[in-house]
Amino acid sequence: MKNVTLIIQGKVSQETLDFYIKHYPTLTVIISTWIDNNLNLNKLPESYKLVCQPLPANGGYQNQNYQFTSTLNGLHLSNTKYVIKLRGDEYFNNIEYIVSEMDKNPNKIFSSPIFFRHWSFMKYHISDHVIAGTRENLLTMFEGVVRNLKEKKLYHIREGEKMEYWEPEINLTRSYLMDKEPDRYEVVDGRILMIDNFEILDINKMTPYKIVANIFKTTWKGGFIPERNYSISNVRKLLLSKEKAYDTDIT
Repeated sequence: MKNVTLIIQGKVSQETLDFYIKHYPTLTVIISTWIDNNLNLNKLPESYKLVCQPLPANGGYQNQNYQFTSTLNGLHLSNTKYVIKLRGDEYFNNIEYIVSEMDKNPNKIFSSPIFFRHWSFMKYHISDHVIAGTRENLLTMFEGVVRNLKEKKLYHIREGEKMEYWEPEINLTRSYLMDKEPDRYEVVDGRILMIDNFEILDINKMTPYKIVANIFKTTWKGGFIPERNYSISNVRKLLLSKEKAYDTDIT
Protein backbone atom coordinates (compact mmCIF):
# COMPACT_ATOMS: atom_id res chain seq x y z
CA MET A 1 0.00 0.00 0.00
CA LYS A 2 2.43 2.63 -1.23
CA ASN A 3 -0.27 5.15 -2.10
CA VAL A 4 -1.65 5.70 1.41
CA THR A 5 -0.59 7.41 4.63
CA LEU A 6 -2.11 6.81 8.04
CA ILE A 7 -2.30 9.89 10.23
CA ILE A 8 -2.72 8.96 13.89
CA GLN A 9 -3.65 12.26 15.47
CA GLY A 10 -4.21 13.79 18.87
CA LYS A 11 -3.11 12.23 22.12
CA VAL A 12 -1.83 8.80 21.13
CA SER A 13 -2.03 5.82 23.46
CA GLN A 14 0.74 3.25 23.60
CA GLU A 15 -1.86 0.57 22.90
CA THR A 16 -2.83 2.27 19.63
CA LEU A 17 0.76 2.79 18.52
CA ASP A 18 1.72 -0.81 19.34
CA PHE A 19 -1.29 -2.10 17.39
CA TYR A 20 -0.29 -0.35 14.18
CA ILE A 21 3.40 -1.20 14.57
CA LYS A 22 2.46 -4.88 14.94
CA HIS A 23 -0.07 -5.04 12.09
CA TYR A 24 1.34 -2.43 9.69
CA PRO A 25 5.11 -2.17 10.24
CA THR A 26 5.90 -1.13 6.64
CA LEU A 27 3.02 1.29 6.04
CA THR A 28 3.65 5.03 5.85
CA VAL A 29 2.38 6.34 9.19
CA ILE A 30 2.51 9.85 10.62
CA ILE A 31 2.02 10.17 14.37
CA SER A 32 0.84 13.73 14.90
CA THR A 33 0.65 14.46 18.59
CA TRP A 34 1.66 16.87 21.36
CA ILE A 35 5.00 17.47 23.04
CA ASP A 36 3.73 16.12 26.37
CA ASN A 37 2.55 12.80 24.87
CA ASN A 38 5.01 10.30 26.33
CA LEU A 39 5.37 7.23 24.12
CA ASN A 40 7.84 4.38 23.93
CA LEU A 41 9.31 4.84 20.46
CA ASN A 42 12.05 2.20 20.68
CA LYS A 43 10.34 -0.05 18.12
CA LEU A 44 9.21 2.67 15.74
CA PRO A 45 9.58 1.40 12.14
CA GLU A 46 11.52 3.43 9.56
CA SER A 47 8.31 4.20 7.65
CA TYR A 48 6.81 5.95 10.70
CA LYS A 49 7.23 9.69 11.25
CA LEU A 50 6.64 11.56 14.48
CA VAL A 51 5.57 15.20 14.69
CA CYS A 52 5.12 16.78 18.12
CA GLN A 53 3.71 20.26 18.53
CA PRO A 54 2.57 22.31 21.53
CA LEU A 55 -1.09 21.89 22.37
CA PRO A 56 -3.10 24.83 20.95
CA ALA A 57 -3.88 27.42 23.62
CA ASN A 58 -7.52 27.51 22.55
CA GLY A 59 -9.16 24.12 22.17
CA GLY A 60 -12.39 25.51 20.74
CA TYR A 61 -15.79 23.87 21.08
CA GLN A 62 -15.36 20.22 22.12
CA ASN A 63 -11.60 20.73 21.70
CA GLN A 64 -12.09 20.70 17.94
CA ASN A 65 -8.96 22.79 17.36
CA TYR A 66 -6.87 19.94 18.75
CA GLN A 67 -8.19 17.60 16.06
CA PHE A 68 -7.91 20.16 13.27
CA THR A 69 -4.36 21.18 14.20
CA SER A 70 -2.93 17.69 14.68
CA THR A 71 -4.57 16.44 11.48
CA LEU A 72 -3.22 19.36 9.45
CA ASN A 73 0.26 18.85 10.92
CA GLY A 74 0.11 15.31 9.55
CA LEU A 75 -1.43 16.24 6.22
CA HIS A 76 1.30 18.80 5.54
CA LEU A 77 3.92 16.05 6.00
CA SER A 78 2.13 13.52 3.79
CA ASN A 79 2.71 13.08 0.07
CA THR A 80 0.63 10.05 -0.92
CA LYS A 81 -2.54 9.97 -3.02
CA TYR A 82 -4.68 8.79 -0.11
CA VAL A 83 -4.73 9.64 3.59
CA ILE A 84 -6.59 7.92 6.41
CA LYS A 85 -7.06 10.02 9.55
CA LEU A 86 -7.43 8.04 12.77
CA ARG A 87 -7.80 8.99 16.41
CA GLY A 88 -4.87 8.35 18.70
CA ASP A 89 -6.92 6.54 21.33
CA GLU A 90 -8.47 4.00 18.93
CA TYR A 91 -7.35 1.43 16.37
CA PHE A 92 -8.86 -0.33 13.35
CA ASN A 93 -7.73 -3.31 11.35
CA ASN A 94 -8.03 -4.07 7.63
CA ILE A 95 -6.62 -0.83 6.28
CA GLU A 96 -6.56 -2.69 2.96
CA TYR A 97 -10.37 -2.62 2.90
CA ILE A 98 -10.43 1.17 3.37
CA VAL A 99 -7.91 1.61 0.55
CA SER A 100 -9.91 -0.64 -1.78
CA GLU A 101 -13.01 1.45 -1.13
CA MET A 102 -11.13 4.66 -1.90
CA ASP A 103 -9.78 3.12 -5.11
CA LYS A 104 -13.35 2.36 -6.21
CA ASN A 105 -14.46 5.95 -5.68
CA PRO A 106 -11.64 8.43 -5.08
CA ASN A 107 -14.02 11.39 -5.32
CA LYS A 108 -15.73 10.43 -2.04
CA ILE A 109 -14.66 10.93 1.55
CA PHE A 110 -15.06 7.75 3.58
CA SER A 111 -16.16 7.93 7.20
CA SER A 112 -16.78 5.36 9.89
CA PRO A 113 -20.38 4.74 11.04
CA ILE A 114 -19.44 5.62 14.63
CA PHE A 115 -21.91 8.39 15.51
CA PHE A 116 -22.53 9.23 11.85
CA ARG A 117 -25.87 10.79 12.70
CA HIS A 118 -29.22 10.50 10.95
CA TRP A 119 -30.53 13.79 9.57
CA SER A 120 -33.37 13.91 12.12
CA PHE A 121 -30.91 13.51 14.99
CA MET A 122 -28.32 16.04 13.83
CA LYS A 123 -27.87 17.54 10.36
CA TYR A 124 -24.54 17.35 8.53
CA HIS A 125 -22.94 15.12 11.17
CA ILE A 126 -20.38 12.69 9.77
CA SER A 127 -18.14 10.55 11.96
CA ASP A 128 -14.65 11.83 12.70
CA HIS A 129 -13.37 8.57 14.18
CA VAL A 130 -12.12 7.58 10.71
CA ILE A 131 -11.92 10.03 7.82
CA ALA A 132 -10.32 8.76 4.61
CA GLY A 133 -9.91 10.06 1.09
CA THR A 134 -7.48 11.71 -1.26
CA ARG A 135 -4.93 13.99 0.35
CA GLU A 136 -6.37 16.81 -1.75
CA ASN A 137 -9.89 16.28 -0.41
CA LEU A 138 -8.75 16.00 3.20
CA LEU A 139 -6.75 19.22 2.83
CA THR A 140 -9.89 20.87 1.44
CA MET A 141 -11.79 19.67 4.50
CA PHE A 142 -9.31 20.52 7.26
CA GLU A 143 -7.75 23.68 5.83
CA GLY A 144 -11.23 24.84 4.91
CA VAL A 145 -12.75 24.30 8.32
CA VAL A 146 -10.01 26.36 9.99
CA ARG A 147 -10.46 29.15 7.46
CA ASN A 148 -14.26 29.11 7.53
CA LEU A 149 -14.37 29.17 11.32
CA LYS A 150 -11.96 32.09 11.34
CA GLU A 151 -14.09 33.93 8.77
CA LYS A 152 -17.27 33.22 10.77
CA LYS A 153 -18.89 31.31 7.91
CA LEU A 154 -19.97 28.42 10.12
CA TYR A 155 -22.79 29.36 12.44
CA HIS A 156 -26.41 28.74 13.34
CA ILE A 157 -29.05 31.10 14.58
CA ARG A 158 -30.24 30.73 18.15
CA GLU A 159 -32.46 33.36 19.75
CA GLY A 160 -31.45 35.88 17.11
CA GLU A 161 -27.72 35.48 17.75
CA LYS A 162 -25.19 33.92 15.39
CA MET A 163 -23.44 31.06 17.15
CA GLU A 164 -20.65 28.80 15.91
CA TYR A 165 -21.51 25.15 15.56
CA TRP A 166 -19.89 23.37 18.47
CA GLU A 167 -19.74 19.87 16.99
CA PRO A 168 -16.49 19.41 15.05
CA GLU A 169 -18.14 16.81 12.82
CA ILE A 170 -20.75 19.33 11.66
CA ASN A 171 -18.11 22.00 11.12
CA LEU A 172 -16.07 19.57 9.00
CA THR A 173 -19.05 18.48 6.90
CA ARG A 174 -20.51 21.92 6.31
CA SER A 175 -17.14 23.47 5.54
CA TYR A 176 -16.24 20.71 3.09
CA LEU A 177 -19.54 20.96 1.24
CA MET A 178 -19.34 24.75 1.27
CA ASP A 179 -15.95 24.65 -0.47
CA LYS A 180 -16.49 21.55 -2.63
CA GLU A 181 -20.02 22.32 -3.80
CA PRO A 182 -20.28 26.15 -3.72
CA ASP A 183 -23.07 26.25 -6.33
CA ARG A 184 -25.16 23.56 -4.62
CA TYR A 185 -24.53 24.19 -0.92
CA GLU A 186 -27.71 25.44 0.79
CA VAL A 187 -29.48 25.17 -2.57
CA VAL A 188 -29.70 21.39 -2.93
CA ASP A 189 -31.02 19.20 -0.11
CA GLY A 190 -28.09 18.73 2.29
CA ARG A 191 -28.78 15.01 2.50
CA ILE A 192 -28.24 14.68 -1.25
CA LEU A 193 -24.97 16.59 -1.00
CA MET A 194 -23.80 14.25 1.74
CA ILE A 195 -24.76 11.18 -0.32
CA ASP A 196 -22.91 12.62 -3.32
CA ASN A 197 -19.73 13.35 -1.34
CA PHE A 198 -19.50 10.76 1.47
CA GLU A 199 -19.61 7.01 2.02
CA ILE A 200 -19.77 5.06 5.28
CA LEU A 201 -17.34 2.20 5.90
CA ASP A 202 -18.50 -1.22 7.09
CA ILE A 203 -17.33 -1.48 10.70
CA ASN A 204 -17.64 -5.28 10.55
CA LYS A 205 -14.82 -5.37 8.00
CA MET A 206 -12.46 -3.49 10.30
CA THR A 207 -12.13 -5.93 13.19
CA PRO A 208 -10.37 -6.15 15.52
CA TYR A 209 -10.94 -2.56 16.52
CA LYS A 210 -11.09 -0.33 19.54
CA ILE A 211 -13.71 2.42 19.59
CA VAL A 212 -13.69 5.03 22.32
CA ALA A 213 -16.64 7.28 23.20
CA ASN A 214 -15.27 9.59 25.86
CA ILE A 215 -18.52 11.47 26.31
CA PHE A 216 -20.29 8.21 27.23
CA LYS A 217 -17.27 6.72 29.03
CA THR A 218 -17.66 3.67 26.80
CA THR A 219 -15.27 1.50 24.81
CA TRP A 220 -16.06 -1.13 22.20
CA LYS A 221 -13.68 -3.88 21.10
CA GLY A 222 -16.28 -5.49 18.88
CA GLY A 223 -20.03 -5.59 18.60
CA PHE A 224 -20.61 -1.95 17.74
CA ILE A 225 -23.99 -1.76 15.98
CA PRO A 226 -24.45 1.73 14.53
CA GLU A 227 -28.26 1.75 14.50
CA ARG A 228 -28.39 0.80 18.17
CA ASN A 229 -26.19 3.80 18.96
CA TYR A 230 -28.16 6.48 17.11
CA SER A 231 -25.90 6.13 14.09
CA ILE A 232 -26.35 4.95 10.51
CA SER A 233 -24.36 2.35 8.58
CA ASN A 234 -25.23 3.53 5.07
CA VAL A 235 -25.20 7.16 3.95
CA ARG A 236 -28.35 6.59 1.89
CA LYS A 237 -30.25 6.07 5.13
CA LEU A 238 -30.20 9.85 5.47
CA LEU A 239 -33.21 9.86 3.14
CA LEU A 240 -35.18 7.36 5.22
CA SER A 241 -37.42 8.17 8.15
CA LYS A 242 -35.80 7.93 11.58
CA GLU A 243 -37.67 4.69 12.31
CA LYS A 244 -36.56 3.02 9.09
CA ALA A 245 -33.03 4.38 9.30
CA TYR A 246 -32.51 2.71 12.69
CA ASP A 247 -33.80 -0.63 11.40
CA THR A 248 -30.77 -2.91 11.46
CA ASP A 249 -32.27 -5.09 8.69
CA ILE A 250 -32.09 -2.24 6.16
CA THR A 251 -28.67 -1.69 4.60
